[in-house]
Parts: sequence; C-alpha cells; structure tokens
Amino acid sequence: MRVGTGAYPPGRLVGTIVLHPGTPKAGSTSIQTWLTRNAGRLRESAINLLIVRVEGREGEAARLELTDYGGESVEWNEILKVYEAEPAEKQVLLESFFEQLDAAATRARVTVVSSETLGVFFWQADRMFLSGLEELAAGHEVRIAYYVRPQHSALEASWRQWGFRRGHSPSRFLVLHSESFHYFETLLCARRHAPSVSFEPRPFRRDLLDLGHPAADFARRFLDIADPAPGDSSIWSNRGLPLEVVNALRHAPPGAFWSSEHDNRKLDLFKDVLADVTGSETDETVRSRLVLQAYSHATFEAGNLRLIDAMGWETDSFVPAVTGEQPDLTAMDALWEPRASEAELEALYLALERAVPPVFENAEGPPLPDDSAEYRLAAAIGVMDATARDLARAQVELSELRSSRSWRLTRRLGTLRGHDDGTSDPAAGVSERLARAAGRIERFEASVDLDEATETDG
Repeated sequence: MRVGTGAYPPGRLVGTIVLHPGTPKAGSTSIQTWLTRNAGRLRESAINLLIVRVEGREGEAARLELTDYGGESVEWNEILKVYEAEPAEKQVLLESFFEQLDAAATRARVTVVSSETLGVFFWQADRMFLSGLEELAAGHEVRIAYYVRPQHSALEASWRQWGFRRGHSPSRFLVLHSESFHYFETLLCARRHAPSVSFEPRPFRRDLLDLGHPAADFARRFLDIADPAPGDSSIWSNRGLPLEVVNALRHAPPGAFWSSEHDNRKLDLFKDVLADVTGSETDETVRSRLVLQAYSHATFEAGNLRLIDAMGWETDSFVPAVTGEQPDLTAMDALWEPRASEAELEALYLALERAVPPVFENAEGPPLPDDSAEYRLAAAIGVMDATARDLARAQVELSELRSSRSWRLTRRLGTLRGHDDGTSDPAAGVSERLARAAGRIERFEASVDLDEATETDG
C-alpha cells in the first residue's frame, strides 16, 4: 500500500490489528512482559505478537522488518529514526511498515504490535502515520490501546526513569516533557485524521483498570480474554528507583553508571540492591509532589475532564486540585536537589559500584579495536544471543507444527501426489532459521578463537 493513496478496495475487512503505543510510564513494560510470557498461548488462539526493527548499516538506506515474536525485546526505540527521517525516506519506511502489517493481519485473528515509542506519532499528530492507519482501517479493524497516567504521577515517574540523566534542571525537563501528556488533544487529532481507527485511551489508575492491573485490562479490553490469569498478569515491571536515590545519582561522575539515558544495565542492578530499602520521605519530597500536582492540575485537568466525559470513565478527576501550592515548577529545582554532602554522595557512589557485579562496558560506547580481546568477547556474546533466539524460536515452532493438523495433511498430500517439492512445507521457515543459526556458528568459529579471547581477557 502507498500511504495517502487509498489503496484498499472497498468492503475488504480481514483481521484485527491492535497497536499498543501507550504513554511513558503507563504500564507498557508490564503489558509487554505479560504478552511475551504468554506469546505461545496467545498464538494458539490466533493472536500473534509482532516485533519491528529498523535495519540498515551506516551509509545504507534504512529498512523496516516486521516479524513474529521469537524471544527478542519487544520495545523498539529505533522507530524514532523513522519519525525523524526526511519526508521521502519516511514515506518509504512507513509504507513498508503498513504493507507488512497488512500482510501479517491476514494470517491471524488478532495481530498485536507493542512499543511505547510508537506514541510519538500520536501525540505529535503525525499526518503521514495517521493517514497510513486510516488506509489500513479500510482492510482491517484497527484499535489503538493508548494507556495514559495522571500527569503529575507520569512526570515524576519519567524523571525517575530517565529524566534525571539528561542533564536538564528538573523544571526544564518537566516543561519539555509535558508536551506528550495532553491526552484529550491527542484523542481529537487521532479522530480527525484517522476517523475509521478506534483510538481508545485507557486510564492507568488501579481503581479504573480491569482487575486493577494494565496487563489484565489489556487482555480483557483489547484481546477479548475473559480470564487473563490474574496471578500471571499482576507483575509490575520496570519500576523506577526512589526519588531521593535518583536525585542523588544525577550528580554522579559522567559515565559512572550509564552511557546514555536509556542504558539501564547498572540501574536495573541498583533496583535489586535497593529493593528492600525503606524510609520516610523528606519534607522536600512531599512538597515537590504537591507542586507537581498543582502544575499538572492547572495545565492538563481541563482536557482531562473532557477525556473522562468522552470515554465514560467512572471518576470526577484525573489530577485532583491542590490547595495552598502554586503551579510554579521553578521550585522543583531546589526541592529535587540531594540533601547529602559531597562526601556522602561520593560514599554512596562507591558503595553502589561495589554492590553490583561488573557490567560489560562499551555496549553503547565507542567501537572497540577489532583485534582486542574485548571485541572478540563482545562478538561471541552477540553471536550466541542471536543464535539462542533463533534456536528457541525454531524449537517452539517445530513442536507446534508437528502437533498441528495442517502438518499431517500437508505431508499426506505430498505422499499421495508421489512427490513433494517442499514449497508448501510448513516447516520451511523453521529449517531456514536453523540453517541461519548453524551458519552463524560456522562463520563465528572461523573468525574468532574463543579460547584465546577468554585467556587474553583473563
């Protein structure tokens, strides 16, 4: 299909497509965790989870690849490359995305794509993307599962997740990040530019979610699963560190604990170390939340009330009013400064460094020399990870194929015909994956001496 050409014939409707973009810190990781853990069970019900990657080396034209989930990470931050591309390249990339999504949706009852980064196309009202969705809706039912969190809570959670690493003052970060949280305006733009698409905001608030959890809510509302196994769907993933901790970490030496705002390797380990640490909140923390709530009420609540009315949510407010505080974010710069001395902060950094195991550096840093032991070790890790994903996916698919009725019928028909050229063999994809895994291993063994790399690395 070509975005903007109305490529679908009238009256064609096959399969349901559920896109889950969500907004930052609104349960996306919890939903994705549930989806990946239940991907096999969902596939048995003709619900297929897809992943999308932007491929292409430096100097080459980027391309999109949309494939069935096979154990990889679901989140794909690379979509920003598509959003920020020049118009001509962006058109090609989005056409590829929608063409592959259209084809995939003809093979399943429900097709699911989940990525928080997709949200930028909605809150920025990207005309090219929304027009592509509108055309897709001529051939499929298209639903957008757009989870939204009360803005004062969402802004704090975003600061605790990555905002404290950006080098901005709290007040500047909060103002810049507020742009993505005008939920009612996003709803209006989606309805205006993609009226055939069902854009469905859902409130990320325990009292308003089915079973009090986003994964259970998503399963019921968008996948029509009446019993989403509440125990399995009650996991809360990717929770942030305590506010006082991140405000102390923001002054850590550059590169000490992360190489970019999205490098969570050490921070995830810190969460394990600090999981059982409890203590009373400081007066500054308490007041900062009141200031942030006052700002969010003044900035967003008028739109929130219209959203509540439009969606029929059973609540009178999304960001309650605050008495006695001014909506002045400049106060946040002082309130979110750590109260510890420089010596105490240095002691904290040293303790955290010693409390977690070593993390392989350079994963997001400058390229390593090709002849270094670190390079060979990194290559080994990459090869083995990719191979493990292919083999795990192949095992699952082969088991499903061999137990399926279509497999038996296909093999029987081939026998009755007296020949079988393999073109209709449902195991072809599995064989290709196994061959690719074997080829990786052979190429790797020919280029890297693992024993030497291990000995050199010590």
